[in-house]
Parts: sequence; structure tokens; C-alpha cells
Amino acid sequence: MSNSISGDGRGREQQNPAKRAAEEQNLLEMQRTPVRDDSNRKLLALKNLLLKKGDEEREVILDSARREATAWLKEQNEGLDRMVEQIHADAVKNAEEIAKRQIARAESLRAKDRLRLQNTLLDEAMAMLQRALTSLREREDYPLVLAGLVLEAAKDLPAGTAALISLAVDDAPLGDALAERVGKKRPDMTFTFDPSPVPISGGAWLSAPDGSWRAAADLREVAAELKDSLAERLLSAL
Repeated sequence: MSNSISGDGRGREQQNPAKRAAEEQNLLEMQRTPVRDDSNRKLLALKNLLLKKGDEEREVILDSARREATAWLKEQNEGLDRMVEQIHADAVKNAEEIAKRQIARAESLRAKDRLRLQNTLLDEAMAMLQRALTSLREREDYPLVLAGLVLEAAKDLPAGTAALISLAVDDAPLGDALAERVGKKRPDMTFTFDPSPVPISGGAWLSAPDGSWRAAADLREVAAELKDSLAERLLSAL
């Protein structure tokens, strides 16, 4: 009787190690699962922190670039305004002298002849102004003048805009450097030089790659903007 009981006990003892191993494996799995979950949460938090820091640094860089571009554009525009004003003043002075000489010989002309004279003087003054503006190409700082004109034309374009820069045939060698220069001042835009020349005497055109818009920044536009004030000065001198 005792041998039978003793034999059953040995059978149960042979099954217990496998059962205990399975229970220990389950226990280890339960212990490792929270560790993996906790590690995943930490990795996710670290990833979010790095992304947030990257976004903040990018905004700081863009904001600094925008401020620098704004200051540089203001300085270039002020210099360009002074230069254009001097050219404008010289053109007015020369036109006034022409007007005085021609008026002295035209005192007896009728009213329509006076009007014709006024138009002639205005055309001559505009031609002088246009020639003076075109001569800017001979200046060493002409690339900076071009950059100022392009940035002035692009000042109202939103961030992310892509723009083609077109130049006169004589200015084509400056195109790639010009696109790079203005791109550094407006890093939120994409500028590309279009090697196809445009019919302008100087300055530049900006346009969309698909042709949906165009902004003129050429010297002809600058002269046209001065035409009204030039006409007023001439007419007051007659």
C-alpha cells in the first residue's frame, strides 16, 4: 500500500518541473511587457521633443533671415531711391533748360503749338531719364541694383512662392548669381533664373513658372512711375 502511494508521488514530481517552467516563463513575459511599454513611451516622448526643438530652431532661423532680408532690402531701396531722385533731378534740370531756350523762340506760337512743345519736351526729358537709368548698367554696384529691384517686386509675394527671374540679353551673365543673392535674402521663396531674354533696357521681370502672374521690376517701369512728376515740373516751367 505504501509503495503505491510512493509511486504516485514520484509521477507527480516528474510533471512539476515543466509546469513550473511554464509559470516562470509567463511571469517573465508579464514583467517584460511593462518594461517594453515604458521604453516605447520614452522613445516616443524623446522623438516628439526632438521634432518640437527642430521646429523651434527652424522658425528662429527663418525669422532671423526675414529680418535680415527686410533690413537689407530697406537699405538697398533707400540707396536706389536716392540714385533715382538724383537722376530725376538732373533730367528735370536739363529739360527745364531746353524748355526755356525753346520757349524763348516760341512766344508767338498758338496754344496748340504750345501743347505740342510741351509734349515734345516731355518726350525728350523721358528719353534722357531712360538713358540715365540704362547707364546704371555701367556701375560696379549694378548687381545690387538688380537685387533691390527684384526684392522690391517680390515684397508682397507670400512665402513658398516660386518665381522666375528674366533679364535683358545684356544682363544674362548676372542671372544665376542674382537668383542666388535674392534667394539668400528671401529664403522662404524659390528664385530661378530664366535664360530666355526679355525686351527690357535693364532691371528684371518676375513671373510664375506657369505664367499665371508677372511682376515688372525693369527700368522702364521706374521711368514710367516718374513720368507724372516730371510732366508737372516741366509744365510749371512753361
